[in-house]
This record gives sequence, C-alpha cells and structure tokens, in this order.
Amino acid sequence: MNSWPSIPALFYAQARRWQSRPLVYGKRGLHWRPLTWSQVALRARATAAGLAALGVAEGGRVGVWAPSSPEWTLADLGALSAGAVNVPVYEACSQEELIYVLRDSACEGLFLAGEERLEVALSLRDYLPDLRWVVTLDGRAASPNPPAPAALSVSFLLSGLPERPPRPAAEGALRVLTLEALEALGEGAVAGGDLPADEVERRVGRLTRATLATLQYTSGTTGEPKGVRLTHGNILSNCEGAIEAVPVGPSDTLLSFLPLSHSFERLAGYYMPVLFGGAQLYFAEGLGRLLRNMQEVSPTVVTGVPRVYEKVYARFRGARGAQGVAQRALLDAVLAAERRSTAAQRRGAAPSAWMSASRALTRDLLFGELRARLGGRLRLMVSGGAPLAEEVAEFFHAAGLLILEGYGLSEASPVLAVNRPGAYRFGSVGRPLFNVQLRVAPDGEVLARGPNVTSGYLNKPAETAALFDEEGWLRTGDIGRLDEDGYLYITDRKKDLFKTASGKLIAPQFIERALNSSPLIEQSFVVGDKRPYCVALLLPSSSELPLWAAREGVALREGGLAAWARQPEVLAALEAEVARVNRALARHETIKAFAVAGEGLEHLSTASHKLKRRAVYEAHRAALEALYGRSVSGT
Repeated sequence: MNSWPSIPALFYAQARRWQSRPLVYGKRGLHWRPLTWSQVALRARATAAGLAALGVAEGGRVGVWAPSSPEWTLADLGALSAGAVNVPVYEACSQEELIYVLRDSACEGLFLAGEERLEVALSLRDYLPDLRWVVTLDGRAASPNPPAPAALSVSFLLSGLPERPPRPAAEGALRVLTLEALEALGEGAVAGGDLPADEVERRVGRLTRATLATLQYTSGTTGEPKGVRLTHGNILSNCEGAIEAVPVGPSDTLLSFLPLSHSFERLAGYYMPVLFGGAQLYFAEGLGRLLRNMQEVSPTVVTGVPRVYEKVYARFRGARGAQGVAQRALLDAVLAAERRSTAAQRRGAAPSAWMSASRALTRDLLFGELRARLGGRLRLMVSGGAPLAEEVAEFFHAAGLLILEGYGLSEASPVLAVNRPGAYRFGSVGRPLFNVQLRVAPDGEVLARGPNVTSGYLNKPAETAALFDEEGWLRTGDIGRLDEDGYLYITDRKKDLFKTASGKLIAPQFIERALNSSPLIEQSFVVGDKRPYCVALLLPSSSELPLWAAREGVALREGGLAAWARQPEVLAALEAEVARVNRALARHETIKAFAVAGEGLEHLSTASHKLKRRAVYEAHRAALEALYGRSVSGT
C-alpha cells in the first residue's frame, strides 16, 4: 500500500490512473450525470487556482456549507489542493452555530448552496469579520438587493471565541462568485501570469502528513462545538486501516445519503471507498427519495446510521404483521433461527447443508421484495454514528444483507473499530483497525491510540488536555468492553449515564434503541437522573401511523402529529409498545410514563441523527417534569 503524503497527492495519482472512468454522479432532473476522474481533477485544480487568486494562502480556512453533491467534493478537493483547511458545516445548522464555527475557525471564505443559505451568509456579514467571499455551488448569483444585516443576540456564543476586529465599513459587502466563475478566475490568473502555471502543483507538493487538512466540528451534543484538528496523515491512516478491514474496489457502486459534513460519511462514504478504492459514488436526492434512488443506482455498498436501518426494519415488521398471524409467526421463526445460527457460527460450527438451503428458501420467500427494493445488488451495508440494535442486524442478515457496524468519533478521523465481512459479531462494533489500539479503563471508558487520533481541539487548551489520559490515550467518552476475541461492545455514552434516586445506573441509549425498534416510534428520549423512575419522550412515526390507523380502522384527526399526539387511540397504541419493551427490561429500567412530541426533533439532532440531549430536555422540560406526577404511562 502506497504511503501517500496528502489527500490531493492520492487523488491526482488515482486520476492519472482512472482518467475517463466515472468518479461521481449527481442527479439533474431525471438523469444521473457523471464527472470522470479527469474532469474532477481539472476542475479541482482550477478551483484551487481560483482560491489562490482570491488570496487564500496555504493554511487558510475555507468553509463548506451545502448538501452532499459532486460540487461538495470539488470544493473539498479544490480547497485541499490549494493547501487550505476545509471546515465542513452541518447543512441544517442554526445561524448561531454557523457564526460560532466560522468565527472560531477564522474562515475567510465559504462554499455554500441554496438561496436561503446565501441570504443567511450575506445577512450575517457583520458577525463574520474574517469572511471575505462566498462561492455558490449551485450557480446561484447574489441578489442585487442584499438582505439587511441580521440582528441576533449571540453574545453568549461569542464570549469564548478569540477577539476579532469589527469589519471595516468599506468591506461590508461579501464578494459572491459561482463555482464556475471561481474556476474561470483561476484559469485566467494562470493564463494571464498572475499565478505561476505550476502554483497548484507546488502547493500540493508542499503538503505532508503533518499538514492540517480539516477542522471537523463536533455536534455540540454536550456543549458548544469543538473544532477537531485532523491532519492529512490522520485521515489517510484511517483510510488505510478501514479499507484493509472492509475492502471496497473499482467494481463497487456507492449511494451516499448522509451529509459529508459528518466525519463518518466523509471517510467511509467518500475518501476511503472512492479516493482509495476507486468505487463510483452517487449522491442520493435525499432521504425522501432514497428507495427510488436505490432502485435506479443498484448500489453494492451503502453507509448509513442506525436510524435509517431501524426504520426499514420497523416498516417491514409492520407490513408483515398486517398480513396476518401466519406471516408474523414465520418471520419470528426465521429470526429466531438466524439467532441460533449466528450463535453456532460464533462457537465455530458450520451451518448444515439443510440449514443453508432452508435459509436460502426463506430469504427468497420473505425478503426477495425487500432486496429488490434496495436495488438487488447490495453486498455490504456499513453502520456508524450511533449504536445499532442487535435485532436489526440479525434481521438484515436473515434477509441476506450484511450490516457491518463500526465505531469511532471525530477525534479519531473517525473509525476505531469495525466488523469485517468474514469476521463479525452482531451487537459488537467489531475489532480495532490494524493500526489502532484500544483498551478499557477501570471505570469502563474506552481508550484509543493510533496515527488517526487528533492532536486536540482548536482554541481549546483545557478541553484538549482533558481529551487524553496521563499516558496519552484518547478518552472516547464511551462505556464499553472488549471480549476475549477482541470485539468491542459499546453500552452507552459516559456523560449520558445517570442514576435514579435509588442509585440504579441507567444506560438510556439501550432503552431508546429498544423503543425505536417499534414501527410506531420514530425517536425516543429517556430521562430519570436522580428521579424515582424513568420516563420517556416519544416521537410517533408520521409515515407509519397512517398505515397502522388504516389497518386498525382508526380515524386520525386533522392536523398531523400535533393532533395525533393527543388522540386516545394513538396514546393507547404507544402505551402497548412501551409495555412490550418494558417486558424485556430490568425493573429499574422500565418506562413508567411517557409524553408524546407533536413535532419532529430534527432541529434538535446532530448530522448523524443523534439527539442533542440537553437541547431536547430543555425544549420538552415541562412535559417531562409533569410525568413525575403520574404513575400510569400515557395518562
């Protein structure tokens, strides 16, 4: 395996190898339109030259605030080729979060897409004294009447940031260019002699594994975001470890539907399989059209978060249940046999010929339509970002679809461990990558060490010091255990664990995963710290409730979730689901009461669909506190 000095060095070497082979696809109208390796290389160089012409120096910070797309990769490769530092911004971030990230990182420019994002950036110019230019990735031009400056109360956010001088009045307007105009600017600067013809090659040549590549901001689930410093070497070493564990090559096709602003998708869905492996990458049109895109693209590999897989599982179980007792019993029997077979394989026993034939038959009978709806060619699915319920992994395996669950965090570039195609254990997150070391501290916290681990956070020396133990091991903040064969099991976030008033330790994510396995529950949030018992906030599934209502003959009220959340029939159905989950929990873990959210929780979630626990609690504090005056769920 080549030891590449930087991400651009890897990319341009691969581009010389693959040339006219399609690299990335985006959908325009009804058609998937490719960009070849050569086309991406030419445009990335032109983008890098354009950035140099704008005055971006090596080490300068450049933000990317846009949905995942071929243009996102052009912005990324162009910025890195200019020697700049890419600062991904979560596409659904608030204005306050945008200000914080851009000011903390001192971004001088911003790639973005969408009219609303452009207007937000222009309206926030007074809060962003470092920002000089904006490049639109969707060809959008600036309005002749720019929006008035926003009036925000952001002092609480800015209090911990480095001081910035106010923007001079003469610099009040941001320069706005399209991506195509930026590329033309770069080409013109080279043709006109304003830039040396080999300026980009010289900048790429000066990059090393020690060069800062990106500032990956954490989700801020437990406080303000932190900019994780990741070098080219951090990322490349993680690619090397990940592709050895999960081989992906030129014959593979990926469909990406997670945001590239999240470290998991950026590495597992872009850098590793595409730049390293040579796979072709398609960008989905969004979660709402995911199944349609799966059938159009027929991917061989997808990366996803547990919430996506859990909803497919819940919908399938709901559909089979609607077909009658026999279908539901058959599915339960198949899943039970799958669990027995998995346990036998773990003991080293090979499945009998009869068992193999039986599994093949039931897969066709029960799951043939499911596999077809997922494109018909899937060989691997990778799950990360949050724990995956073991029963969900077993379900997909019974269907002939293997989910390889992995584990990591932004501070580790991000992958630390993953299950392999020939070595997996459901419920675990696999074994560490070949170049990663893991151990468990006496208090149960997972510790890590390896070339992929960050040196720390930007502008946060105290938090950086707390990130490592006295021997230099990374504190992951997760509680887990390693089995006798080196498989890692994660039980919860260290900061999320709480004790009830009686001193019983609760791991809320374990309970939430069980609740989320219900077809009727989209998301759940469990609390009970220093309280006599656990209660939950439930978000009903807006897609599954109408199907359930039609089966049960229930007339749902007008008004969507807000109205359904108060409907007695819905509350009774949710109470039955909570009772089902409670039967599998220890007494001190059971949910004694619940409240129902009347609106989605997306605005309170991270890029990887994890709930921002503090924000959810504050937003629903009154409803959750009121539950402690009740003793019967849902009343």
